[in-house]
Amino acid sequence: MLVGRRYRLEFDFGQRLFAERLGGICRSVWNTGLEQRRAYRRRGAFIGYAEQCRQLAEAKNDPDCVWLADAPAQVIQQTLKDLDETCRKHGTWKVRWKVRARWRPSFRFPTAQQIPVERV
Repeated sequence: MLVGRRYRLEFDFGQRLFAERLGGICRSVWNTGLEQRRAYRRRGAFIGYAEQCRQLAEAKNDPDCVWLADAPAQVIQQTLKDLDETCRKHGTWKVRWKVRARWRPSFRFPTAQQIPVERV
C-alpha cells in the first residue's frame, strides 16, 4: 500500500520567490516536453520519458538553458514523469498546456530526503 503525505507550507519572501521560480521551470519543461511529443507524433514517431530525460540532461549543459540548473533534477524529472503518465492516459493531443493565467505554480519532490523539515 502506498502512503503519501501532503503538507501546506508557509513560505517567507525568499522561499516564495524560489518556489515560484521552480514552478515556472516545471511549467516550461511541461510545455516544451508536450510540444516535443506532439512534433514526434506528427512525424509518426514516439518519444518517451527516458529519451526526454536524456535530452534534458544535455539541455542543462547548454549555455542557452542555464536556468534549468536552478531546479533540482528530481523536480524536473517528476514533471516529465507526470507528463508521460498523462499522455499515456489521455493521448498526446488531449493534454492541455500549462498556461500562466489558469495555472498555480506547483512541483513535487519525489523523495522526502530532499526536503529539510523543521517542526514548529
